[in-house]
Amino acid sequence: MAAMPSQMPLQGLFSDYKAGPFYDEMFSAPDEPRAPYAKIYQKLAKMVASQFEERRQHADLAFLLQGITFTVYSDGRGTERLFPFDLIPRIIPNSEWQRIDRGLAQRVVALNLFLQDVYGKQRIFADRQIHRSLVYSCKHFMREVIGIEVPRGIHTHICGIDLVRDSKTGEYCVLEDNVRTPSGISYVLENRAVMMRTFPDAFQAYEVLPVNHYPAELARILRSLSPRGEMTRRSCCSRPASSTALTSSTASSRNKWGSSWWRAGT
Repeated sequence: MAAMPSQMPLQGLFSDYKAGPFYDEMFSAPDEPRAPYAKIYQKLAKMVASQFEERRQHADLAFLLQGITFTVYSDGRGTERLFPFDLIPRIIPNSEWQRIDRGLAQRVVALNLFLQDVYGKQRIFADRQIHRSLVYSCKHFMREVIGIEVPRGIHTHICGIDLVRDSKTGEYCVLEDNVRTPSGISYVLENRAVMMRTFPDAFQAYEVLPVNHYPAELARILRSLSPRGEMTRRSCCSRPASSTALTSSTASSRNKWGSSWWRAGT
């Protein structure tokens, strides 16, 4: 993508910024933001570090007051921490997003077909595309489910696909597929809300696609799986008894689509 001259010297917030030997999402060269970042760059470049830090602290306070935290169990303490939030947005042009969207939709369908097969006719083993022991040795593979027909043939109702960018080319790559117990949607929703409050002008300068319809979509897919159909008025959302990153995400989504909340172990 061609760079757009900023028409202003590198100053303020970016005065000490030096691009490294990797793909830089914001800059194509020093003082040359990529075209999608030109508007936000000119706004941020006028700020000094203390102004930016003040807005970052306000964002952290908003996450703290709303309970948007996560737990790191590997540190041995299991203490909750604030959700890390980058005030400089990652801007994805619509042309790039359309390609990502098509690819992710295709991937989710493929994952569902894979699960449908390994718990069904297991043609993938007969065709020797995957060795049977690779699946059967997985601790999460439930042999008891083999042969069971799930509602509407959907095994993967919610998928969380983690994407990263190649450090040299900038191409998007899949890091991992979270289809068993995906979590983190509350971070997406609250991230957007905080960003809109912190940089309202940026959302006026860009035509940003909305994300606030997700809770309604989640409720719709859950109700569609009910034997009573989509007219079901009550759904149940279970969560762990202890506080986890999943708990925070579940609570936020539950509050937005009005489900009942059942706590495991109580």
